[in-house]
Amino acid sequence: MPTSVSSAPGYQLPRLTRVNYTPRVMGFGAIFVAIVWLTFERGWSHWNLPVAALYFLIYPHLVYWFDFWRRATVSVERRAMMFDGLVLGAWCAHINFSGWISFTLLAAVILNNTMTGGVRQCAGALGFFVTGIAGAAFVSTVAWAPEAPLGINVLTMMSLQLYIFSIAWVFYVQNSRLVGTKRNAEQKNVIFTAMLELSDLNDQVDSFESLVEAALGVLQRLYPDQSFGFVLKDPKVHDELYFATFTPDLDDEQKSILRRRLARVREHLPQGYFLNTTDQHTGSFVFPLRERFDRFQGLLLIQGATLPDEERQALQLLIKQLGTAVANKLLSLELKAAAERDALTGIYNRGHLEAELTEAQNRLKADADDHFSVILIDLIGLKTINDQHGHAAGDELIRFVADALKDICRDHDQVFRYGGDEFVILCHSEDDKGATALMQRVDRQVKDKTISLTTDDGVQIETPIQMSIGLASSDQVSPEEVLKLADERMYADKERWYRGRKRYR
Repeated sequence: MPTSVSSAPGYQLPRLTRVNYTPRVMGFGAIFVAIVWLTFERGWSHWNLPVAALYFLIYPHLVYWFDFWRRATVSVERRAMMFDGLVLGAWCAHINFSGWISFTLLAAVILNNTMTGGVRQCAGALGFFVTGIAGAAFVSTVAWAPEAPLGINVLTMMSLQLYIFSIAWVFYVQNSRLVGTKRNAEQKNVIFTAMLELSDLNDQVDSFESLVEAALGVLQRLYPDQSFGFVLKDPKVHDELYFATFTPDLDDEQKSILRRRLARVREHLPQGYFLNTTDQHTGSFVFPLRERFDRFQGLLLIQGATLPDEERQALQLLIKQLGTAVANKLLSLELKAAAERDALTGIYNRGHLEAELTEAQNRLKADADDHFSVILIDLIGLKTINDQHGHAAGDELIRFVADALKDICRDHDQVFRYGGDEFVILCHSEDDKGATALMQRVDRQVKDKTISLTTDDGVQIETPIQMSIGLASSDQVSPEEVLKLADERMYADKERWYRGRKRYR
């Protein structure tokens, strides 16, 4: 017995039951009319009529409702089709093999069983068909009289065409649904793959800008007829964008217009807010990202033809994933900056110096002309300021020197806080000569400069910036010894400073 399931609102009949129902009802109905006509034409017993009505008119519905009432998960249809072969064979013999009717019944057995179960099922059904003929011949007299009136033949041919059409139509509908399901599955797979790409971008790119540009590229591959843009803005600041980037298919004029319009967008927007970029409808829509990035709000721009509802729903998932990717990247960059930066001054810390020195050493090994230099600076008298005027004044001095060094350095130089009162300037791709010029600027513009500091008591004091400086370059010693040599020269400079000012000892 087929297994059954309990009655439930979401129950659906087995596919084979649904597929066979309409062709069987329509085809058997037409055959019933032909048999009734033939019965009257040949003067057969009127008992043919109720028997034919029971099988050809009522039986197809019984098969359908039998599965429905049982809430079957396995259809009874395969057994029913074997039974059809047996009964239809008996009817062929009973009507004396009337040509087109018998041919139609045989064609129905072959067609239906082959389409649903292949050659093996068709052979089984033909076996039942022959058995039905033999059974009918055994219990009654069977004659060979294939001739039939033209009207019956025409009706039978039409019923056969109707049966074939109904089967073709049912399978067409089923195939269309399968194609739609496959297309939907493929689309979901593409969306899922895109979401994975967006989630993996954090590990594949280093900068925030690269992540956003790569993410917009992922979206444009999915929607090639659309243009995309992404901005970060402070909702409380009008006419200003913190960050903006667009896909390359937008020209500079379009980007300029979009920047101006997006800068004026209000904070709280509905999803899919229309952005009027010109006097005409351009199909530009803004989707605010739900995630908040510190004080900033992310806005995704989509420009192009209006997307169908199902694609808009898929896009919503991608927008959500984009927001997550952007938030994760900003968080990772914040954590990285916190790990690399000195909390007091905001410049790089000692840990990041070690990483940069290793990278500079590796570049020199790859290119013997790619030298680097190190300038080591020590603040003299910081401990005295801390002891006499408080750490607030000492911290203020450290921050002032850090800012001054950043202002003096060039784009390829990096400033680090090496210790409590020590700073390092790493000069990339710079030999001793170029670094010496930078050290001289530090000596002229920072050293001995008098600044105003605020003590813990709120009193303003004036104090000069005293420092010792040491410089070393990889064109002087091995790369691993550069920092050590700079440190030795810095301490030698400090000794000279103290020898000239013995009272500070």
